[in-house]
Amino acid sequence: MNISRFFGSTNREALRQVRMALGPDALIVSNRRINGGVEILASDATSVPVATEEPAGISSFSGAPSPAPGGQRPPSALPRMPQAGLEPEPGPGPVPESEVDVMDAIGAMRGALETRIDELVWGNQLRRAPQAVSLFQTLLGYGFSTALLRAMLKRLPEQLTAKAALQWARNELVTHLPVLSGEDKLWTPGLALALVGPTGVGKTTTIAKLAARCLKRVGPDGLVLLTTDTYRIGAHEQLKIYGQIMRVPVHVVQDVVELRKAMQGIRPDQTILIDNVGISQRDRYIAEQASMLAGAGRQVSRLLVLNASSHGDTLDEVARTYSNDGGTPLRGCIISKVDEASQLGAALDTAIRYRLPIHYISTGQKVPENLAFPSAMELVDQALVHNQLSRALYAPTEADFAALMSLAKPPADNARSADVESRRKRLLPGLLSMAIEPGSSMSMEDLDAACAYIDEATAPVEAYSLWRSYTASKPDTVTLAGHIEHGLRIAQGVAAENSYKHLLALHDQVTIKSSSGSRGSLRASLLYAEDGMPLTSPVQQLSLADGWQSSCGDSTQQAPTTAVALLRQIQWLGEHSQALPIVHLFEGGTQALWRNVSSLDVSWLTQCPGATRVEFDSCATTVGALAKTLSFRPVATPAYSAAITEVASRPAGDVVLWVASETVEVVARQQDSLLLQVVCVRIVNRADGSTIKTLYGLSNMFASTASSDTLAAWLVMRAEAKAGMRYVARAWQLLEQRHDAESLPKKAMLAVQLGMAASQYKQDPGAALARKVGGTVTGKPGLPSLTAMPAMLKLFALKEMVAV
Repeated sequence: MNISRFFGSTNREALRQVRMALGPDALIVSNRRINGGVEILASDATSVPVATEEPAGISSFSGAPSPAPGGQRPPSALPRMPQAGLEPEPGPGPVPESEVDVMDAIGAMRGALETRIDELVWGNQLRRAPQAVSLFQTLLGYGFSTALLRAMLKRLPEQLTAKAALQWARNELVTHLPVLSGEDKLWTPGLALALVGPTGVGKTTTIAKLAARCLKRVGPDGLVLLTTDTYRIGAHEQLKIYGQIMRVPVHVVQDVVELRKAMQGIRPDQTILIDNVGISQRDRYIAEQASMLAGAGRQVSRLLVLNASSHGDTLDEVARTYSNDGGTPLRGCIISKVDEASQLGAALDTAIRYRLPIHYISTGQKVPENLAFPSAMELVDQALVHNQLSRALYAPTEADFAALMSLAKPPADNARSADVESRRKRLLPGLLSMAIEPGSSMSMEDLDAACAYIDEATAPVEAYSLWRSYTASKPDTVTLAGHIEHGLRIAQGVAAENSYKHLLALHDQVTIKSSSGSRGSLRASLLYAEDGMPLTSPVQQLSLADGWQSSCGDSTQQAPTTAVALLRQIQWLGEHSQALPIVHLFEGGTQALWRNVSSLDVSWLTQCPGATRVEFDSCATTVGALAKTLSFRPVATPAYSAAITEVASRPAGDVVLWVASETVEVVARQQDSLLLQVVCVRIVNRADGSTIKTLYGLSNMFASTASSDTLAAWLVMRAEAKAGMRYVARAWQLLEQRHDAESLPKKAMLAVQLGMAASQYKQDPGAALARKVGGTVTGKPGLPSLTAMPAMLKLFALKEMVAV
């Protein structure tokens, strides 16, 4: 590599000399201040072998390796020279090559040294934060590169549980993933946009989708299509067909002369979309294509199309080659074939490292439907969703990591851990002052365990995240729709990870009071795992004196009936959660409602009164009367055993369920009979055999899809969840009203999620120690039901204070 030395009185002056001598693509070897000014060592980009380059853009990620003292970097991680504000200016010329030969050796030595230091820093981080090993392996399985993960995980806080560490990593990825802030940023008047990339990535189809979007903004008269693809058979004919359908002109050009001529005939206010021939990243014609677009006589923005189904190393090579092809800088990227990819991590990784804002993602072949404009949160959530059908053949397993880590176990570095523990001990007396009862005892280990519970259980994790967004001093930048989609993806990920056959959507409502004191109601759909663990709430309906509004976007002056509101919830979930195997649980209803719900082709279970009329053996009867004739049997292990500590206000271990079921009919004039399964559940005192409570249910599910034991457990879970709705009302009362955009529906969403978290906090057998801490900080040992919500909020505040 030929290195030249430049000297200037200021950094700006030295950089101008570099640009004048070596051009805008010069590579900076070092930048340091010496007596009298600034010294810069730089090299021509063409003199650096491509094989030795580090993937571009790593330093852009927060936590990436920073320059060594003196501002120098190893040659393997040379940064691009800044572009802004550099104008040619006379100055001293470059030093002859013979005078910088020694600097080559020094640079190589420094590069090796800094690489070694980087390795030591990474190894030290693994010793301080062992959870980084598990997180590293997990994210590798999602397709992210080792380069990005090492840069990111060096900043991983200590004392995080596995789930908390994954949540931290998710937030880091969301923060650093470059996305277009809004479509209006792209579709400016007079835009000339070209898609570039290798063959077969879907550029022509994507151009058609973009054209359809643009057409809605500017109309047929404001759009022109160009193609330079004259190599593939039928390529330009395909684009012409799209143009005929949309009634927009299509021009075919073969070289820069034809491109300039075509550009001259297009009005300055018209939008131009250019489809280019696909060129392999290893083809020498890439530079010619870049030169042709640069010489079009009009500013052409380029978007790189990345195939999400490609291997990460291939995507890296594509991005590196097209970023350094000598043309105008890439404006960003479009990720194609997302529907064909088993993992999205590699594509997002490439966008982060090369600083390529993601404009759109293509999710199929349909034009124009399969083109989405996602947020960073949506993309990261999609990348971190567990694919049950895929196997990470190209990522190390836990056993692989365990074997590798066992080869060398360095001595533990407890210095930083001791500092953290010392800080916590200093904070503990102040934290304990919140306890009302004198003499309350709580160790820091207890507090750690309580905070760890918040990081482990899904409902508290999501409630804590929403609470932080809602109570932050700045407005929440995530839209209500964004939060809803995130909740659905979380539920989908939990279902896939645990191989659940069903998820339960519990539909219920609770009475609340508005800020003016008038009464209203808050209706919600609560997603639960089939074993009784609460997850998220994607749908809320808020009815107050001044009107009714739903998180789904509907609003009316008068609230709909309970039946209509329920149908809207079920329909919305059916449209937005096709991948989730949902069973809908609700209370009561009429025969007409049951028929309407069944017509939606969904599974459902309703808790009904004993007086509900049905037909059995062609005889009219009631559910309660029929139950007296059925044979009951005990349920050995209810599905909720690991999720509920109390049933009917008694310890779950002190009761036993007895269940009976039978097929019945619901008959109406001029309508076909509706076959349903009636389920009767007796909650029996294990000590004396007395019946504590009897529950009745009707369902369109039969033994082939869910056993009577399962339906019986779900009925009990629904009854307990209904009792837990009082936590929602309590949360609504405790939350202050904000005046940001969408603050009222966001408050409703947070109140419901807090209610789910408090219900789990009160019921979960694994939350015993966390309940003890909550009882301490509220001064209510045993944590009575009414105290669960304030205790949960205080735990959130404690978690913030000790930065766990």
